[in-house]
Amino acid sequence: MSMAASTDEEKSGLRVLIVRGSFASLGGAERELLQLIRATSQRWEVSLASLDFTEDAKALLDDAAISLLLPEKPIQWPNGAVAEVMAKASISAEKMWKSIEIPWDEFDAVHISVCRGSLEILPLIPAHLPVHYHCLEPPRWLYEDVLHRHIDGTPKRPLWLTKMLFTRQRKRDRAYVKKLIQRPKSSISGNSMWIQKRLNTVYGLACDSSKENGEPPKRDGNGCPTEATHVMHVIDWELWPEQPTKKETTSLKSVENIPEQYVVTVGRISHVKGTWDTLQSLANTQLALVQVGGGDEADKAALLVEGKRIGVEVICMPRLSQTQLCALIRGARAMVSHAYHEPFGLTPIEAMAIGVPALMVDEGGFACTMSPVDSGQLLPRHDISAWKAAYLDAKDPALRDTWAKAGRPYVEKNFTLEVQITALERMLVL
Repeated sequence: MSMAASTDEEKSGLRVLIVRGSFASLGGAERELLQLIRATSQRWEVSLASLDFTEDAKALLDDAAISLLLPEKPIQWPNGAVAEVMAKASISAEKMWKSIEIPWDEFDAVHISVCRGSLEILPLIPAHLPVHYHCLEPPRWLYEDVLHRHIDGTPKRPLWLTKMLFTRQRKRDRAYVKKLIQRPKSSISGNSMWIQKRLNTVYGLACDSSKENGEPPKRDGNGCPTEATHVMHVIDWELWPEQPTKKETTSLKSVENIPEQYVVTVGRISHVKGTWDTLQSLANTQLALVQVGGGDEADKAALLVEGKRIGVEVICMPRLSQTQLCALIRGARAMVSHAYHEPFGLTPIEAMAIGVPALMVDEGGFACTMSPVDSGQLLPRHDISAWKAAYLDAKDPALRDTWAKAGRPYVEKNFTLEVQITALERMLVL
């Protein structure tokens, strides 16, 4: 099914098909991609193909003039142990893509965003089209155990069993990546230098640490990529004003129980987001934890119980508007995350944009994006004394001002939509 999202106005420039298997979770990755689509629709002719595109996702496209290429009905993802063992989700996606009529001759390039079911479109793409696979992270449920643990870090099942369950899926994933890099005019990139290195670990692709954001890969004599690269995430600069708007100053009046002194952590309540570790770091600080991003009711209940046990107030926010989110972060002592090997991490970038200290665990993408600028701190996960000292530092008005003055120009230079669009065009225009 093809739908025009707004107008039929003729456009010139690059004609790009953007592919993402599912928008059902509508988390940070999906929202960031929809933000990119809105921006590129002003510059390119954009079409979006998906197997599971929700009404909430459509609403976030706003008035972007794009074409949607969708199945007659959203895919019903198989679940359960048998489905995992037999890789039924991947098989179903491969079949579903064939049911969508895609006008391949109307595109100059294809941009695939990593997700369950995304790469399964690859066999249908004509050989002459450049394909960029934005592998924000090699699927973590296949190659790491952090998504297979309860909020407190204990395994949901024996880890050997988890590894065995996903054997066939890992084989299919690696096979698709192999097909990708055997295509002339193809490329694969992570969303940070950390993920560029992970692509080396998981898929064996060469990794050059001197690569710039959006720098195309080296190629062999047939035009096939011989290395991985990276294209970093960005923010919509206009959504993160340096000074609060009049609307922002009153936006939280309807939200109850916001403490006077608190830190904010953004991300679904989970082990992988380090929610439990962040809570532990706040013991004996007189700071509350305000969590944004939802989570399972059982995990939320466990977090509240643990907070009460160690004397830390925990507030789990309802769904917030962008204006409310800005207000909440701006009023915080700091933006905090103990996420496990976060692929990129938009939260410190967002905090820097509005002048709030970013205190992040010294791992993964955080280390890549925060190291070049003196705005906030990177801290060892288990050094409780260092975290307590950082929470005190973040209270110092002079230091907060210094960090804010360094952070905002850094974000504007490196993490705006124009930067990302330029990087993508370097990858897609061959």
